[in-house]
Amino acid sequence: MGDYTVYAAVNTKIRVMEGHFLTARDYENILQKRSVPELARYLKDNTHYSEFLKEVDVENISRRDLQEIFRRRMINNLDRLIYYFKGGYRDFVRSLYLRFEITDIKHLARLIFNGSKSDDITRSYLFIGKYSKLDPSKLFAASSVRELILSMEGSEFYEFVEPLLDGRRENLFRFEMALDMGYFSMINRIRKKISGSDYKILELWEGSVADLYNLQWIYRGKKFYRISPEELLNYTMNFGRKLSFSKRKALCYAANLEEFYELAQSTGYQFLFKKNETQDIYMERKLNRYIYHLLKTLNRKYPMSIIQIICYVWFLEYEIRDIYAMCESIRYHVSPEETKKFLVRAV
Repeated sequence: MGDYTVYAAVNTKIRVMEGHFLTARDYENILQKRSVPELARYLKDNTHYSEFLKEVDVENISRRDLQEIFRRRMINNLDRLIYYFKGGYRDFVRSLYLRFEITDIKHLARLIFNGSKSDDITRSYLFIGKYSKLDPSKLFAASSVRELILSMEGSEFYEFVEPLLDGRRENLFRFEMALDMGYFSMINRIRKKISGSDYKILELWEGSVADLYNLQWIYRGKKFYRISPEELLNYTMNFGRKLSFSKRKALCYAANLEEFYELAQSTGYQFLFKKNETQDIYMERKLNRYIYHLLKTLNRKYPMSIIQIICYVWFLEYEIRDIYAMCESIRYHVSPEETKKFLVRAV
């Protein structure tokens, strides 16, 4: 798979699709919009989202309608790329897309946990079962997180969530951590089907992402959920670029948050825990911006490699996340300058 001809073909397709991403000027213009219909009208009249909004009455559109349209765009674009790959490479690309199913499962779990699942729930979860062996009807029928876990039996995710069926009180944090750990474990497992320089590139990228997610999970588990050090360590991914097992263990067993912050300063990711800053609000953005710039760097360094498809998948998600954030800023009357603090792409 790693020959120049194949990558030349898929990269040409990706370049065309990347040309449809929003520009910095688009971001600035959208930030000035003060209603969701106004934002949607701009996308319809000035961007490639017009393809998905052409039959839509944007004057009466809701945030939920816009979200569904964006998700259809993601599926449309991802499906155009997977057919360029075969064998282990195709398995790897397909595993990248499982990320979006996990996002849907997490959101569904929150609704179930909070007792706010609606009757027309199926329209909101377009990814569930799209790339995995999940049966959407079984998941939608679940009335508890336990039932949700049982409904995942037979899928790629079940081995990671099944241990949660131990009789303890339902805990969304454990469920979400298990799904995320499962995702990166699957990616790491499938990476072994990739050969040559692509394998080394993936090792670098996956190791960095695993480090960031491990740090975030340990921090959240200690601060908000008081999870025991043993359990925290058990949930971390057993691979990484800078965080060895001994470093992860030390972070998990830190006596308090002050000791955790002190240990985090020597990880290479201390920017996540700057003092005198409300890190809980901005941590997710910092984490994603690090990944964004890492992918940009790898993209420039390895132009004919597997990193191109990874960049497209993650950058497409980041753009849609940013549009959601701008929609939310409209809802809560947040200023454009303040909204920028929550965007993955700097403008």
